Amino acid sequence: MPEASLVDQALTRNKARHEHYAGLDYIRLTDGFSGWPRGTVFLGDRAVPGYPSIGRVLNLEQGLAQHFRAPFHAEEKIDGFNVRLIRYRGQELAFSRGGFVCPFTTDRLPDLIDSAVFDAEPDLVICAEVAGPGNPYLEGHPPEIDEDVALLVFDLMRWDRVEFMEVEERRDLLRAHGLPAVPYHGRFTADQAGELRQVIAGLDARGVEGVVLKEEGDRRKRAKYVTPASVVQDLSAMGDALLDLPPEYFTNRLMRLVLILEESPELDRETLRTELGGALVDPLLDAAREHRETHKVAHHFCSRFRHRANAERFAEHLRRVPQSQIHATVRSLEQAADGYWELRFDRVFPRISGLLGNFLSGGQVYD
Repeated sequence: MPEASLVDQALTRNKARHEHYAGLDYIRLTDGFSGWPRGTVFLGDRAVPGYPSIGRVLNLEQGLAQHFRAPFHAEEKIDGFNVRLIRYRGQELAFSRGGFVCPFTTDRLPDLIDSAVFDAEPDLVICAEVAGPGNPYLEGHPPEIDEDVALLVFDLMRWDRVEFMEVEERRDLLRAHGLPAVPYHGRFTADQAGELRQVIAGLDARGVEGVVLKEEGDRRKRAKYVTPASVVQDLSAMGDALLDLPPEYFTNRLMRLVLILEESPELDRETLRTELGGALVDPLLDAAREHRETHKVAHHFCSRFRHRANAERFAEHLRRVPQSQIHATVRSLEQAADGYWELRFDRVFPRISGLLGNFLSGGQVYD
């Protein structure tokens, strides 16, 4: 349980902010502070621990040897957005990685998970990924989730403790309560890079993002490793935002791909370079064609809400929490035949929109 003085110090040092959501007042850490990760949420005298960052290894064999001392578990890395679920004063809430209440996930929780688990485990913090084409944050989604959204649990914590539940204990608890879990791919040791590469090859063939590796024991060491398919998907999803994202978004992914192929040439399939070229060219070509019609480059979203008020809260959240220099604009909010409220909005990329506007209108370029 955090001391009141710790929260006051975090506020004084601009490491924390007061937030408000539908009558709920809370404090979230905007940076890690005194052992508590960024995104930690303080509700009264209790803390919902933030979810710490997980390092990425780019060479599997050397990465395993360097980082893992005990056996570890391999779990599927899901292409979605990270949330933490809790029950507080009788209400189920979902917090984003940054510590905001997520109006979308909070609204959809009755569709995604059986909240009865909190009756038996009231201090449980459920760490999960929400994924699917109906999610309001990301372009990509797992191949098996082809409509709306689904929730998959990948970790469990407890209030007031920055500590993950052991993998086997977590899997037992999820099974006991019938909660959806990320796919599990086995237990390995650091000298089994070859066996793990076989798992990764199967995931790559399915178009899965990668794996998260979780060590047994007190250290709770973690690492993630991605597939070539995920690199191509990331570049394709954001290729039309070439000027609106930092260059490292693209160069880091190309470096990941090169290092994966250098270590695992069996993943260098015949069509990969064609796919990569398409991922870099096709989104920009589509953007240029769209710009002629709409005079902007944007990604279009449609997310479904159970309650209109939560859709309106999410629209306000878009305005309050800008994503870099990307602008969000709401197009419509209408009730569908099944009673759900469908929020349609765009994320507009102003720099590439302006550049294409200049070029397509005949502007000159001096190289």
